[in-house]
Amino acid sequence: MDNVIEKSEVEMIEQFVELRDHKVLEIGCGEGRISEMLANRTQKLIAIDPDEQSIKKAKSEFPEVDFRIGTGETLAFEDSSIPIILFTFSLHHQDSQLALKEAHRVLSRDGRVIIIEPTADGELTQFYSLFDDETERLQETLKIIEACEFTIEHKETFLTTTSFNNRDELIDYPFAREKIHLDDRERIIRKLNQLRGPVKHDQAIALKDDCYVFSLRKKR
Repeated sequence: MDNVIEKSEVEMIEQFVELRDHKVLEIGCGEGRISEMLANRTQKLIAIDPDEQSIKKAKSEFPEVDFRIGTGETLAFEDSSIPIILFTFSLHHQDSQLALKEAHRVLSRDGRVIIIEPTADGELTQFYSLFDDETERLQETLKIIEACEFTIEHKETFLTTTSFNNRDELIDYPFAREKIHLDDRERIIRKLNQLRGPVKHDQAIALKDDCYVFSLRKKR
């Protein structure tokens, strides 16, 4: 994608919604990387993820956030009760059609849903695909967003960077792996060398991803 603007995920979210003085639901928070950036920008941040270990770690590191175990497919919230719902790189990891129906149910009348999804050829996404090729899933999710019962107010692409202090930090990154295998290290290093050439053990690494951001509202 040519001439794509580089921004953080939170900068893109704030381009379309005012977070302050609002209750925000983040669906698919993982270990809280984006939750940490959102926490001081909202009246109340509720962040959910189905992985118990990720939620446990997030709670220990970011106690100011209301972390809960949960999934976008079955939201434990009342109808029309949440003014801002965020899917941060998470919609394609679940039944996206069902998750959007649930989001429509709990979103307040004048609320907004913001979805951030990576493109299949982004650098970080290529590492995920070493363990679980998400290409078809990402493409199908984009089709479901385009056909959902919301009105798409805005769609844009942007460039985001995920930074690692050194090679070992990249190797230890979970990449949605259920189990780490002995050959994972070699696979990650091969992919890194393919993208960057030889990288020293203590060299910082910045991976670029082209991403989509969608702003949705309920149809009038």
